[in-house]
Amino acid sequence: MSTAVVAVDEEARLRLLRWAASQWKGEWTTRRATHLYQARFGPGDWRRKARGDLDRLAQQDLLVEHGPENHRYFTFNTWSNL
Repeated sequence: MSTAVVAVDEEARLRLLRWAASQWKGEWTTRRATHLYQARFGPGDWRRKARGDLDRLAQQDLLVEHGPENHRYFTFNTWSNL
């Protein structure tokens, strides 16, 4: 069984993560985003991409960052205009 990451463009990942965070409330961790990507795009090493995508959405004010660096999580920014 191969663990090669499927070539998925960044916009597709960000669109999926934006939608998921707006629909499924709660804490979004790197682990949760990684599981989302694995479920949608297949197995692979999604951790680095998930972490970067969470940071990117926080920079766009779509997610709010919480916690210290070693236990960081994000929540959907209900004040943002999606």
